[in-house]
Amino acid sequence: MNFPLQLSRFLVSLGLIATSAFSTANQDTKYAEPGFILSSIKPLQLIAADINQGVIESVSLLPPGASPHAYALRPSQIKKIHAATAIYWVDPLLESFVKKSFNQYADKSFALAALTVKPLATTTAEALDHTLETPEQHALHSDEEEAHSEHEEEHNTDTHLEDEQDAHQGHDDHQHSPVIHQHKYQGKDLHIWLSPAKALQIAKLMQLNSTKLFPQHSALLAANYQRFEQNINDLDFQLNAQFNTLRGLGFLVFHDGYSRFVEHYQLNQLAAITLNPSKRSGAKHLAQLRDVINEDKPVCIFSEPQFSAASVKTLVRNSAVNIAQLDPLATDINVDKDRYVSFMKHFAQQFIDCLGSSSP
Repeated sequence: MNFPLQLSRFLVSLGLIATSAFSTANQDTKYAEPGFILSSIKPLQLIAADINQGVIESVSLLPPGASPHAYALRPSQIKKIHAATAIYWVDPLLESFVKKSFNQYADKSFALAALTVKPLATTTAEALDHTLETPEQHALHSDEEEAHSEHEEEHNTDTHLEDEQDAHQGHDDHQHSPVIHQHKYQGKDLHIWLSPAKALQIAKLMQLNSTKLFPQHSALLAANYQRFEQNINDLDFQLNAQFNTLRGLGFLVFHDGYSRFVEHYQLNQLAAITLNPSKRSGAKHLAQLRDVINEDKPVCIFSEPQFSAASVKTLVRNSAVNIAQLDPLATDINVDKDRYVSFMKHFAQQFIDCLGSSSP
């Protein structure tokens, strides 16, 4: 019997066990509390991870590359919902795939679209108590809005640009109004995480909720929020300066989900390829978009990684429009701190690079 060989194998096995135990211990000490905070989509998870840094893990439900507009939960994800310490999502109109499951856990589920947008400033606990509906109230209102939205969306898909053209009747074809594009949502765009002001409110709510769950970590949670707030304010100042010379340059987006960002920085979005990314645009709407491209000469047209770029390439054929990609779901953002700000820097840079490419 080869005892040296057996001893060697035993020592290797022992070393692997020790290494595994050490790795597990390191993972356990990364967060002071067991469990996890669950967010429906990655951008919300980035905010939750920044606020709960060192306290409790934050994870997202939607897989990378998937769209919240059309997704079906798996059994393992339903188990994850059940096990979550707290749940954050936007609204049933955006994430219909979690509506039924999340409403079953109304005691720990927060629909963030109910928050009222305010300027970039610290939001107090009292203000949040008055601006956030209960899950039951919000679910009721969202059910009513969903039926209305579906009807409105069908009507607006082909008339979105016609309304704009009617508003410009009487003007010379070559004298286009400098007024910034008015969006269908009119302040109701559910892509709320693209608003720096809204992100601050979301972060404050998460801080307050985690403080209630883990009062022993209140100082760390407060410090995490203060860092988050400072980073947001610094980035907002920087982006306003960078967009200063780009605000008049027109562009098109794949779907009309950027109004929070566009309106905050006063950018000139001319049109959207689709209002509903799960449906193909009709021939009439595409013809109207070609008219916009020919008449308004947009600098850029933005696609998205979650959807096919075929319609974008078809539109810009034989034109000088630059094609770039926007990723509102933070698919490729993988950092260990200042996660949300890293995402927003990358997101904004796509606008800056593409719009700036037209500068002499």
